[in-house]
Amino acid sequence: MDSILRNFSQLMNTALLMTAILAAVASGIALLLLFLLARRAWQHFRTRRFDALSIKIHGQWREIVRGEIPAQEWRNNFVQCEILQSIVIQEIGAATDKDRAGLQEFLRASGLLDRCIERVHRGHGWSRRRAMLALGDMRLPEAILPLDEALDDWQLDTRMTAVQALGRTGLAAAGEPIIETHMVGKLKVPAGPVTNALIRCYMDQPEAILPFLRRSKGESRELIARVAAELATPRMADEMIFLAEDPGPEVQACAARALAVAPLPMAIPALANLVRDDAWFVRLRAVSSLNQILHPRAIPILLEALCDSNRLVRMRAATALAKFEHETLEILKSIVDSRDRYALHAMISALELGGGFEKVMEQLADPMLRDETTALLLGALREASAGLWTTRPADPVVEAVFP
Repeated sequence: MDSILRNFSQLMNTALLMTAILAAVASGIALLLLFLLARRAWQHFRTRRFDALSIKIHGQWREIVRGEIPAQEWRNNFVQCEILQSIVIQEIGAATDKDRAGLQEFLRASGLLDRCIERVHRGHGWSRRRAMLALGDMRLPEAILPLDEALDDWQLDTRMTAVQALGRTGLAAAGEPIIETHMVGKLKVPAGPVTNALIRCYMDQPEAILPFLRRSKGESRELIARVAAELATPRMADEMIFLAEDPGPEVQACAARALAVAPLPMAIPALANLVRDDAWFVRLRAVSSLNQILHPRAIPILLEALCDSNRLVRMRAATALAKFEHETLEILKSIVDSRDRYALHAMISALELGGGFEKVMEQLADPMLRDETTALLLGALREASAGLWTTRPADPVVEAVFP
């Protein structure tokens, strides 16, 4: 009897325990559902409130900027300040210089600039990085110092945001802290974002980067040379000529790219030297610049590059030579005289891609132009275009041209 009572007591205790567990689970689920519903309702309320304020500010922002609406009506509301700041920043990006100056003066006078700087100084994480980007979009000189202080932050995301924000200012003065920090080896940011930021900073004043280029060394010199080549102007030609003699191949390649916009008497001799450089990518950049110049004085240099050991250099030189339509026959005769099969293949490929090969073949087939050299050239072009160099090496026409 005692055992039965003990078993019954244990069953009752177990049932009570299970009931308590189920009740706790049910109450937990109910509380979770209540929390989710409350959170959804709060988010819905915030969204509707934000939309209402956004519509209101968009309808009044011009009056606010002109001072017709007192700052007391909107300055103490955080959301309204955020919306107004966003609108003004968007207008600054699309406005003319005259209108932009007025909007920037409003940011100063209204305290939105100081408020953004304070968030950069005291903020953390995503909120701080967002304020940094907004500060850069204001394009004000006052943004440079607080963004400069963030270049040595311990977080990579913050350092990259600081570089990006300085680039967004579009001010040459904003590029100085980036370059100075990089030159002393303290800018721990990948080269890509730094290059993009410097290009945006010096877009309107490319010559302002030259003093830094003259006194830079190592990786900093390569970085600044890359930016200078991207923004090169004819007034920078002397500096690019000097840069073409740099011992570093990366710097030489940048100079070769920049020489495409240099005056012709200065560019051609410098590019001719770079076409003979030991580094293949320097030769490729030089040929690419000649491809942009497209002057008859470049033909002998391109013919030399057409016999280059690197396939990319040969193909780029052939592409440039194919654009000289009036000199095509003379160019082909020179290639045949060089007895370089790879050069002839590259030239034929370029002519075929440009749609000029059939025209050349028709000109060579003209009886009025027929002579021994033309006949050999016509035969060589036919054989090369058919891809028979390896399958029929003993062909008499081929052997006559390339014994």
